[in-house]
Amino acid sequence: MNAWKKYLLGFLGLITLSGMWSAIFVMWHYDETFQGTVLENGTDKKICAVIFGAAVWKGDRPSHALSDRLFTGIDLYQEGKVNCLVLSGSVSELGASHEVEIMKELVLEKKIPLEDLVLDFEGENTLATIKNLPAGVNLFVFVSNDFHLARIKLLAQKEGIDGFFLQAATYQKARYTKEPYFFFREVVANIWYALS
Repeated sequence: MNAWKKYLLGFLGLITLSGMWSAIFVMWHYDETFQGTVLENGTDKKICAVIFGAAVWKGDRPSHALSDRLFTGIDLYQEGKVNCLVLSGSVSELGASHEVEIMKELVLEKKIPLEDLVLDFEGENTLATIKNLPAGVNLFVFVSNDFHLARIKLLAQKEGIDGFFLQAATYQKARYTKEPYFFFREVVANIWYALS
């Protein structure tokens, strides 16, 4: 066998093994749930649910992904497991409003005080959200779709973030039709960030 064929087979084998590792890593985090206890009144601990942005559709309607992430974070707050919500996102590509503005409106409709919100208007991607985390927080609960959690964990660890949990968003309606694409994107992204 020619040397170049050996190199090609070795390269293809490496890609295959990397893809399998990443796919398993993504699926391993699908069922992550924050098991925190209800916070006592007057506690000085600041525990924030970090809600990762997603698309806003035309008419300034939150996408299913954004709604699922947001309302899962709201549930954690209303259950008393967190006392702070970090709303992170970027300029909407489809809607007229910023992702964070849409999230803020929905949160305020649930009677959550503005002082319990941290607004991150520069969360243009997962890494940016993690880099923009507020100071003075005792514990972060990262809230996103199940297929996204492995990448969040990988990036948080690479950024040296201590004291965090993952929370898979509850699907309010159904799984997404584009989920195979989202899953493939996460598999590739994890390989990229693991090697970078």
